[in-house]
Amino acid sequence: MAEHHASRPGRWFAFGGALVLALLGVAFLGWSIAQHQDARDELTRVRAQLATNQASSSKEAQALQRAQQAVSTVQEQLAALDQGVNGLADLDQQDLDTVRAAVQAGLAGVLADYNSAVDRRAALDPQHDAAVEQLRQQANAVITALDPLR
Repeated sequence: MAEHHASRPGRWFAFGGALVLALLGVAFLGWSIAQHQDARDELTRVRAQLATNQASSSKEAQALQRAQQAVSTVQEQLAALDQGVNGLADLDQQDLDTVRAAVQAGLAGVLADYNSAVDRRAALDPQHDAAVEQLRQQANAVITALDPLR
């Protein structure tokens, strides 16, 4: 019985940690979506600017062609970024579901179910980290591709 009471603060600590990580994941998702929208807005602005420069000299026409190629590259990379954001959102939903399961099991006093939910949540960490790293690399590629358009 004493062991049951000693593990309760540990469960709350684990739950709190899981909840904080879930909230951080959701915050990162929101931030990455906002960054994605900013990149799309910038892309639209650049396209409009390039269209007005089309009637210029041949040097400017050549520069326009290079910029259009860069824009095309950015569009492809943004599509890949969309997929990464959706994958991360799915992982965040799974994380939230496991946290909820842990809370429910903890409130019900079912230690085995609680531990199972905590273990499932911990198993998501490597996948989440990999998805965040992939998004970071994709975002860097978009930023790099936008550099010639400045």
